[in-house]
Amino acid sequence: MLLGFVGWFIYHETRVPQTDAEVLNRMTELFKEGRYDNAVQVAENWMKDTRRDTSRDASLYQQIAFTYIAKAGKKQSTRDDSMQRAEENLQKAEELFNRETRGGLSLDPFEIGGAYEILGDLSIKDRCRFYAKARELFTKQLPLIEGDTFTMAGHTTRLGPVRKDVRKHLDAVMEKSSVSGCSAENDQKR
Repeated sequence: MLLGFVGWFIYHETRVPQTDAEVLNRMTELFKEGRYDNAVQVAENWMKDTRRDTSRDASLYQQIAFTYIAKAGKKQSTRDDSMQRAEENLQKAEELFNRETRGGLSLDPFEIGGAYEILGDLSIKDRCRFYAKARELFTKQLPLIEGDTFTMAGHTTRLGPVRKDVRKHLDAVMEKSSVSGCSAENDQKR
C-alpha cells in the first residue's frame, strides 16, 4: 500500500505536461493547493521547451501573472516580490499581443488590464501607476471589439455585453484612481 502511494506521489509530482491544456490543468491543481511557485515553475518549464508552439505564450504569461497576483493577495511576506513578478509577466504578455497579427477578436488587453486593476487594488505605493496601465489597456480594448457578434468554432457571442463589461471596468478604474488621488500627470511616476 505504501509503495503504491509513493509511486503515485512521485508520478503526480514529476509528470511532465505534454500540451498547453495539461500545463493549465497542472497549474490549476497546484494553485488550488496554494503551491503558487510550483504552478509558475510548470508554466516556465513548458515555455522553455523549444519543440512546442510558442503562439500561446501570451496566455501562459497571463496565467503566471494571475498566479503571482493570487500569491500577493494570500502571502503578505512576499507581496511586493509577487506583485513585481506579476507585472513582469503582464508586460511580456502585452509585448506578445502587440507583436502578433490578429484575425478576429482578442480580449488580451481586457484580461491584462484586469490584472493591472487588481494589482492597483493590492498596491499602496504603485496604485496610481497600475490603475493608469489598466485604464490604457481597457481604452485600447474598446475599438478592437468590432461588430455586434463574433463567431468562433460554431459558437456566436454577442459583443454588446463584452463592450459593456470593458466599459464597467474602465469606469471602475477611473473611479478608483480618483478616490486614490491619482492624476493623469502623476500616474506614471508613482
